[in-house]
Amino acid sequence: MTTLSNQEKQLVGIQTCLEIVFPDEGSRPSFRLFNEWKARGYLPYHKVGKRVFMCPEQVRAALDKQFQIQVSN
Repeated sequence: MTTLSNQEKQLVGIQTCLEIVFPDEGSRPSFRLFNEWKARGYLPYHKVGKRVFMCPEQVRAALDKQFQIQVSN
């Protein structure tokens, strides 16, 4: 399994991106939910013909922007 820290900016398939961004299988969201986030526009992706590719670094940044809760003092 490849980790996000040693990934260069590269495009991978949806399932591979899901596995890279969420390496722990027990806490990983389902493929269906991940695809729903993509469909809602939460995650950036590239479509080449019928294939869909994602950059794990960009997906992680988008998840942080969309879902991270900022703590205020």
